[in-house]
Amino acid sequence: MATAFVTGPTSFAVARFCLGMAEAGFTPGIYLFFTYWFPGTWRAKITAAFLVGIPVANIIGAPISGALMQITSHEHIRNWQWLLLIEGVPAVLLGIACLFFLDDKPAKAKWLTDDEKSLLQRRLDEEQQRIADKHGDSMRHAMRNPLLWLLALINFCGIVGSIGVGLWMPQIIKQMGVSHTATGFLTALPYVCGALSMLFWARRANLSPHRIRWISGALVMAAIALSCSAVVSEPVLKMLALCITVSGILAFQASFWALPSGFLTGNAAAAGLAVIVSVGNLGGFWPFTDWIR
Repeated sequence: MATAFVTGPTSFAVARFCLGMAEAGFTPGIYLFFTYWFPGTWRAKITAAFLVGIPVANIIGAPISGALMQITSHEHIRNWQWLLLIEGVPAVLLGIACLFFLDDKPAKAKWLTDDEKSLLQRRLDEEQQRIADKHGDSMRHAMRNPLLWLLALINFCGIVGSIGVGLWMPQIIKQMGVSHTATGFLTALPYVCGALSMLFWARRANLSPHRIRWISGALVMAAIALSCSAVVSEPVLKMLALCITVSGILAFQASFWALPSGFLTGNAAAAGLAVIVSVGNLGGFWPFTDWIR
């Protein structure tokens, strides 16, 4: 919301840095939170259910954003400032609500019976002990695990494409000669496809003995479609390519984030997830390199 009041490159950089700190803590925190609640066999499905919030937010938010960009009634606050201020309010309110409605661990859940708490906690403890015995559970063990850095690199590559699409897709669609409102609705279309694909992809990947093939396949599909979107000029073909791109990116994310919890637990999970997210977020610099030059 504070980004609405930036006045130049310096204030914009400060606002983005503060936003990045919040995002960098939120994402690994959520994935770590899942390890406190869900056994490994459930985690891929739960991760996909959580990440479906991304396309749903865009499906709902894109048309609203298009409508807010039409606001021109106030001479001191521009339409893009209204957009940032209004759309930031739900995140603030939900962040406060989480303090009261999310239980840290099963032992603190009032809506579970004692037997249910004991059964779930025992299963989680046994699973995490197996991981700790094989891979260790300290930050030192996580930093020495080559799988961690491989996943960080893969996430970096995925973020390069996803950030570019997320930031520039409305501008790409706007260049087709449509209005702000139409841009909002058309921007939502790829995310409708993405929401459906990520749930299907995560389910298939979870059932398959070759999960890595599904993860890499989604990323390759997104890369090819993104390349095609840059070279085709026909609006229908460009929209089709963008739909496939977003579907591939979201399918990749839904399947990818079930992998770290297979070898990270305890302090290793907290540190390892933070590394994967942080290194991946460095990919966000890439779409801006031409603009910076």
